[in-house]
Amino acid sequence: MAILRIKEQEVSYSYLYIVVSYIVMKYLLEQFINLRQLDQLSVKQMPIHIEQTLGITQKQFKRSQRFYYDKLSFEMYTKSIKTAIEIIVILCGVMPFIWERTVTFFKMDPNSEFQRGLAYIFVEFLRLKLIDVPNNFYNTHVIEKRYDLSQISFALQFSDLVIESALWVVFVPILLYSYLYVAELGGDYFFIAMQFFVLIMAIVSSLVYPNYIQPLFNEFEELKETQLKQTINQLALRMNFPLEKILVMDGSKRSDHSNAYFFGMYSKRIVLFDTLINNLTNEEIVAVVAHELGHWKYKHPYIKLFFFCIKILITFYIFGFYRDSDVVFLSFGFKEKSIFIGSALFFSLFEPMNTLFQIFELHLSRFFEYQADIFASNHGLGSYLMSGLIKLFKQNSTNLMIDPVYQWYYNSHPSLFERLKYLNKLR
Repeated sequence: MAILRIKEQEVSYSYLYIVVSYIVMKYLLEQFINLRQLDQLSVKQMPIHIEQTLGITQKQFKRSQRFYYDKLSFEMYTKSIKTAIEIIVILCGVMPFIWERTVTFFKMDPNSEFQRGLAYIFVEFLRLKLIDVPNNFYNTHVIEKRYDLSQISFALQFSDLVIESALWVVFVPILLYSYLYVAELGGDYFFIAMQFFVLIMAIVSSLVYPNYIQPLFNEFEELKETQLKQTINQLALRMNFPLEKILVMDGSKRSDHSNAYFFGMYSKRIVLFDTLINNLTNEEIVAVVAHELGHWKYKHPYIKLFFFCIKILITFYIFGFYRDSDVVFLSFGFKEKSIFIGSALFFSLFEPMNTLFQIFELHLSRFFEYQADIFASNHGLGSYLMSGLIKLFKQNSTNLMIDPVYQWYYNSHPSLFERLKYLNKLR
């Protein structure tokens, strides 16, 4: 769709107020859920089951409670600021104002959807960064440093920001041009074309990111020939896991958090955080790796990709009913219509359904975590996985008191005590 001038008409049904109403309702709902969680984080006396399971002191418990209380309180504050700005931007017609000024301010071709779309994204990128960057620096260097949970320096975080911005400059124009081209080429069946486009982009990103982008932020070296490496290789061999390399990532230069994951389309590479190696025994590390291999064995990445494709297909199919509607564009103050602006407006309208998709995806993710735990337990590593999880939760000062509604709405993993209880049943 080229950029088309819209004939001005009276709008009897404004989609703008639907979007604003949803933003307000979602904000109130999430703040209510967050307040429930703050009540949990206000508990001063450590419950007996936490003391018996983790073996932590009352002082450690209070430290964890204070950290997450401070962190969540700050998130609620920033959420309020962002929501207020978002509503003001919509109600005051900032979006159509920016779109119209792309021609005069940036000297763009008024008929080039790509040029004007790129300028629009650039302005939005700056607006969001002006909010997010100070918030991220405060969260990292004030809140997390207060509790000794962040190791990253100002220089390193600034370097990360520069690299991220440079990557944005490189990839956003390519993605935008490709998106507009495919959407235009697809015609009435553009939702099918977009399905293939998004699928190809997902595959390309899974190849490019771990091999070329992640190394810009972290250093990777192959795990030395040790008993740990031999044990992981033997485990992979027993499971027919196509292991190519075991890599160690220097996660400790940013935080004390630990993790393990694998990547690769055909031959796979397992990545261990150096903090994981430094804090867990060999048996516990193998148990954590077995959990990750469980995700591969049960084909969780492919199932997630399948549901992602279904979501994309539904999204763009519904978009087809809105992209040519003059009323949608006029509702938000636009006097021109194009695929780019139509997409931006539609994804605001689609947000309620997207929220439902996200809740389903979180539920599916928690189910997958239980399945991966079963896999590790079936290979005789259940007790080591339990002790490893306990160490990781203590090391990461992980949230110990979680409201069930908060857990259901936000968390992709079951709580520690839910997983320990489940693993105990499997023994």
